[in-house]
Amino acid sequence: MFASFSRRASRGTATLRRLLEWPARVSAARKTMNELAAMSDHQLRDIGLSRQDLSDVSALPLDADPSSLLERRRVARVKVRPRRTELAA
Repeated sequence: MFASFSRRASRGTATLRRLLEWPARVSAARKTMNELAAMSDHQLRDIGLSRQDLSDVSALPLDADPSSLLERRRVARVKVRPRRTELAA
């Protein structure tokens, strides 16, 4: 019985912690998005992103970390893009 109570208390604590940390997660996500939005198209291309990626990330929940989606997009483009040496052939 104590173990059952302990698990419920632990879940309750985790839920409360998540609720209390929500404003910080939203703030961090917005800061990241504002920094990316301030970049020029050239700067975004340099890091493997596009304006469309930023638009797509805006559909995520407010407290979602945009970096995981942006990283997947960047990696997908790197895999598809041919190397310059292959272009010369």
